[in-house]
Amino acid sequence: MHDDSIYQEIRDDAYTYGIGKTPLYRYNGPGFSVYAKLEYRNKFHSIKDRAAFFMIGRALRAGTLDKSKIIIEASSGNTGIAIASIARDLGYRAKIYIPNASSAETKSVLRSTGQEVVEVFDEASKRSSINIDSAVALLKEDMAKNPGKYVNFDQYSNDTNTNAHFYTTGPEAVQAVPEGFTHVVVSIGTGGTLTGLAKYFKKYSPDTRIIGVMPQPYHHIQGLKNLKVSRTPEILTKNMSLIDEWRDIDDLTPEKQFKDMIPLGLFVGLSSAANFYSAMKVGMENPGSRVLTVFPDSAEKYRANFISRGLLTAEEYDRYAHLLEADPKDCINLR
Repeated sequence: MHDDSIYQEIRDDAYTYGIGKTPLYRYNGPGFSVYAKLEYRNKFHSIKDRAAFFMIGRALRAGTLDKSKIIIEASSGNTGIAIASIARDLGYRAKIYIPNASSAETKSVLRSTGQEVVEVFDEASKRSSINIDSAVALLKEDMAKNPGKYVNFDQYSNDTNTNAHFYTTGPEAVQAVPEGFTHVVVSIGTGGTLTGLAKYFKKYSPDTRIIGVMPQPYHHIQGLKNLKVSRTPEILTKNMSLIDEWRDIDDLTPEKQFKDMIPLGLFVGLSSAANFYSAMKVGMENPGSRVLTVFPDSAEKYRANFISRGLLTAEEYDRYAHLLEADPKDCINLR
């Protein structure tokens, strides 16, 4: 079976399982439109469900994963939750390495899967910033001690991470908006979403401009990566030529944007707010544009984090929590 057929089969299995075909939110600005995939509507509530399902599906078909092996992965949260949950449902074991600075709710959800969790402390944790590099290093040490025991997908170098979005996220967006998009604006984490969408649109819509967004060094936005202080993911290095432009974003801008999104019915994580701000800025600079972005997750796993940082009081968070269960207005549903 060719790779294309394998990925299409995994895609169809993902849709049956409840991953993918997320709603597309439309925001009409003055002279432009922003479209955002609501990825917290996936089965385990984040965009990482896609890559996790694809990587597991690919490993099963390649014969590299069987019941004698433990899936081992480093993650700041969402990929770990997705891998641990999918593995549990399929009857496989997983061991997830997570930075101490990831949110308390994230670690709680991860532990609730019943899989093994290794919390990693490092210098970034002391600054309350999130850096995955120490978790990756510890994982590699443990793998070297017993290589036959583990299967590591390494989401940062795994082409299947990219292909998950080439085969699902990109086509779904175009299915919802057949006229297509002038720009794609996505922040950098593992690089899977950015490179997958870039690969898809450069093949089927070469004029679509691909813009990557990078957080400030030692940022506090869970799931994102600054390439100046963290290692550049291999999948990004391989696909760097597909990225037309890079933009930076600081910590404070997404925090303000997060609050501005609540009246729109959007109660999201800060990476989603970073994407929305950046996409709207591109839209304002380009009259007539149709800008595609993604909202990787919701505010569900950040209650304590948002309260401790003064973004919301406990009462405010609880008042808006109902938005976690409802789609905002102006959504295009694909399911």
